[in-house]
Amino acid sequence: MQTNQQEEEEEDDCAICNESLPKLSSNLTRMTCCGQATHNKCHDNIYKSSMSDEQKGRCIMCRTKHAATGSKEEIDQLRRWVEKGKAWAQSMLGEKYEQGKGVDQSYQQARELWELAAGQGDAFGQFKLGFMYSNGQGVDQNYERAKEYFEAAARQGMAEAQYNLGALYANGQG
Repeated sequence: MQTNQQEEEEEDDCAICNESLPKLSSNLTRMTCCGQATHNKCHDNIYKSSMSDEQKGRCIMCRTKHAATGSKEEIDQLRRWVEKGKAWAQSMLGEKYEQGKGVDQSYQQARELWELAAGQGDAFGQFKLGFMYSNGQGVDQNYERAKEYFEAAARQGMAEAQYNLGALYANGQG
């Protein structure tokens, strides 16, 4: 059964062209300030057009000044979206914890956030959990769990998950 959260995110449309957005986060640009998302192509077309240098330092949707990657401001923006249950924000903040960018590095925090995102069907969260379990990164190595997460992300078309799933099969793992 889908939650309203999943239905809302699955029906996300590009804030510029109003066409459906892809499910994979690598194919879209998400603004952490206002939560709006656009196709990468739509974002790049506007961003590279006749914008002034001052405009280029701002969100193309809400005009908020871009927070520096890993800054307290960016982390605070993500936390607000996490509190609203947004899977994309859970995945992004999980990655910050994995890498220790703007927060103290914590595989446990990353895992918890990715579990929330994966539970909503977020392919990136599923992939990152698969990666953690396949490598024993912050968790006990478990190829069976890795396979389950990679399969879930692979079904959504995530190439990295498909590759890692293939590697598990090739090595007889999981």
